[in-house]
Amino acid sequence: MPEDDSIPARQAAVDLVTRRFGTDHRDTLKARNLLGFALHRAGRLEEAERELRAANDDCTRVLGPADAETLFGQSLLAYLLLDSGDVREATQRQRALVEATATVLGERDPVTLGRRVNHGVLLYHLGQLDVAEREQRTTLELCDEVLGARHPITSSCRRSLQTIQGH
Repeated sequence: MPEDDSIPARQAAVDLVTRRFGTDHRDTLKARNLLGFALHRAGRLEEAERELRAANDDCTRVLGPADAETLFGQSLLAYLLLDSGDVREATQRQRALVEATATVLGERDPVTLGRRVNHGVLLYHLGQLDVAEREQRTTLELCDEVLGARHPITSSCRRSLQTIQGH
């Protein structure tokens, strides 16, 4: 199914939950994040950015900056900004997302660890090899300890570190 095909369904979902629950309901905010994600995947970056920024602002206002839905929207926005070429803001948002997730869920939570791996990958792609390697080394130590050597997040972190070291 082409990516554009999901956009009408996502827009219909936003319209439905907005009518049923109102603009500030968690389900409405989640539907808006998913619409922004669908727009991003379809390559409609300007529309996606508008939707994700507005949804992020509303999530922060209604649910608070530490809520899981707010953090999820922030991650979607960071990836969109990276794809749009706004590397500086994407990097800032990604780092803030890691810090917020660690504060909310703890340094040892799998979601935090996964976001740290993603941040290390971003740093690598930006050419910040030393910083990326340090990030992945410390993350891998935690992943091994908390999740075990065979966990998918641990494996991803290990592969990322090997890529960075082989550069």
